[in-house]
Amino acid sequence: MTGRGKSILAALALASAFAAGWAAQGWRADAALAQLRQDHAGVLADIATKTRAAADAVRAYEQQVGRALAAADKKSTEELSNAKTETQRLRDCVRAGTCGVRIVTRYVDQPGGPGSTDAAAGGVGNDAIALDAGISERVFDLRDAIAEDAAKIDYLQQYAKQCQRVSAVKLDL
Repeated sequence: MTGRGKSILAALALASAFAAGWAAQGWRADAALAQLRQDHAGVLADIATKTRAAADAVRAYEQQVGRALAAADKKSTEELSNAKTETQRLRDCVRAGTCGVRIVTRYVDQPGGPGSTDAAAGGVGNDAIALDAGISERVFDLRDAIAEDAAKIDYLQQYAKQCQRVSAVKLDL
């Protein structure tokens, strides 16, 4: 074999070795890429699972809050309805003349003062003042307004408690 033939043979051997190395490196890169894709798919599946669990937890909590607010609303509405029914019963009683609205007063014993009671007179120091019909109606209006405001405050307190619970919830992701 001549020097030139040996050079060509050496060049072919070198090219074959280079091509084999290139192919082996490509297989390794493909294997690494396949592993990265598999790992990425696992991470995405884990994220999807946690996201689904978090969404389910949020929906369940929203339903719980909705039920609690509905119960608070029902309770407030019933209490308000009962208070209005009682006020209407009292109004009807006053209109029928079977009862009246009175202000009960009590004298405070003060030596020599205008509110002192005379023990010899036999009084206990208490008295009642009857109100006329117009003032009685206003008293009942105030009673209704107080009952409505109390129901609103109770409902808003329940709503605030639910809002506070929502802000305190921490989802475990």
